[in-house]
Amino acid sequence: MNETPITAQGTLELGLAGQGAFRWAVADITNVLEEVRERFDLWPVPAAALGRCLAGAALLQRLSTKSPSRLMLEVRGDGPILRVLAEADDAGNLRGMVGDGRVQVPDWPGGKLGVGRAVGKGYLRVLREYEQGHSYQSQVELVSGEIGEDVAYYLSQSEQRQSAVLLGVLGKPSGVVAAGGMVVEVLPGAPEETVARLESNIAGIRGVSHLIEEGGAEHVIEKVLAGLDREVKEVRPLRYRCRCSRERLLDHLSLLPASDREYLRADDGAIEADCAFCGSRYRFAPEDLS
Repeated sequence: MNETPITAQGTLELGLAGQGAFRWAVADITNVLEEVRERFDLWPVPAAALGRCLAGAALLQRLSTKSPSRLMLEVRGDGPILRVLAEADDAGNLRGMVGDGRVQVPDWPGGKLGVGRAVGKGYLRVLREYEQGHSYQSQVELVSGEIGEDVAYYLSQSEQRQSAVLLGVLGKPSGVVAAGGMVVEVLPGAPEETVARLESNIAGIRGVSHLIEEGGAEHVIEKVLAGLDREVKEVRPLRYRCRCSRERLLDHLSLLPASDREYLRADDGAIEADCAFCGSRYRFAPEDLS
């Protein structure tokens, strides 16, 4: 039985810049994604898609006006990867999954992974859950399937927030060497020249994953917010932590029709089930399911 937790951690920083013109958050989840990639044997494109969604979920959760207790970001398309799902909560816990972890598609020109080709056409959905028991969700059509552009489009359409969204994963033969991203929200009244400076900074960087590889989250902040005053308001750890449990999975199995449970049984009458989010394997004896 595999119930070993994923122990790698990342970081998230939140702050202001440009004398109150911008609110920003940056996340480095390199070690988290590499451990997830190893556990699930993810191929490069699914690993990149999951990493972008995990970073995006963490950043959206923290930048929400009323921080939800849990935020779920889902990308569904007609491409071979089928679905990418990521969750982040207010304690810094992340978890996620991909529909097919062994997808290979042609790269874009320049060698960039073809995540958009693997995702295809579809929609991006964001669900926010709050401690009071209510939830809110909205969705938009995918712009490119590359995740970062889609999150930016979501913010502009569903929340009327002008934001720069940078999400990236850099992989090498040794594994994931950089993963994370940054969101910079333009606040009301931001001077045009300050916004122009931000746009110029972003246009001049090679890619957020390369910045993370070179110097982590701090290097991303330095390059994206170059020439702008900045103030760090919060630094918090991120970790991959699943909410699955033996009891919760048993409840799901008990709701299945008897015919479905019989189909899942092994020769000895037991049922084994794996968690899609963390790979933990649970075994239920016949008497557990009676």
